[in-house]
Order: sequence, then C-alpha cells, then structure tokens
Amino acid sequence: FPNQVHHVCTVAGIHTDIMSTVYSDRIFVVISQLNKFGTLLKAWSEPRSEGGLIYQVSTLMGKRDDPLLSIYGRQIIERMSQGTDKPLLLAISLKPEGRGAECFQEILNELF
Repeated sequence: FPNQVHHVCTVAGIHTDIMSTVYSDRIFVVISQLNKFGTLLKAWSEPRSEGGLIYQVSTLMGKRDDPLLSIYGRQIIERMSQGTDKPLLLAISLKPEGRGAECFQEILNELF
C-alpha cells in the first residue's frame, strides 16, 4: 500500500487540506481549500548535461492560464528532487483569498 500523509491546517484563516501519497512511480500531492482536486499538474526533473537539474511543469487538467499553480508545482518538485527522482502529480484548488505570497509560503512550510 502507498505511504499517505493527510494534514489539515489553517492558512491565513482558510481551512486547507494537504495530502501526500508516495507511490512506487510518483508522488501525489493534494492542496485543497475548496474540498476538491481543482487543477491537476505533472512536474518532474531531468538531469542537465552541464550538471544540475531542469524542472518541468505541465497542466494535465483544469486551469491552464494560472501561472501561480505552475509555480506551486515547480517549488514542490524542486524541494522533492533533493530526496527523490520521482515525478510529482499535483492536484490544487485555492480560494481567491488564499493565493497570496504569505499563503504560498505557509502551504510549502506545512508540506515540507
């Protein structure tokens, strides 16, 4: 069975569910302030020929015109890639008032 962690927190006064599930071939993370999956993104890292990593983010379903969601995907995969080479599958739904820089940092701190 996959290893799963579910965390409920309040970010800037907003109820936020954060769940991560580690599968054999990927890590699935859900960040929800709306009690639904919302937009589904895939993020992964690739080695560069000069050394280091390149990070890629692709929207699979949902809002394709929201750069903040891609930023979440990129930040999470950058932090994850320090300990694993598995790709990230991210489901994220944020309330309008939960989209600020302070909320972003709090959510990342709760996740890591």
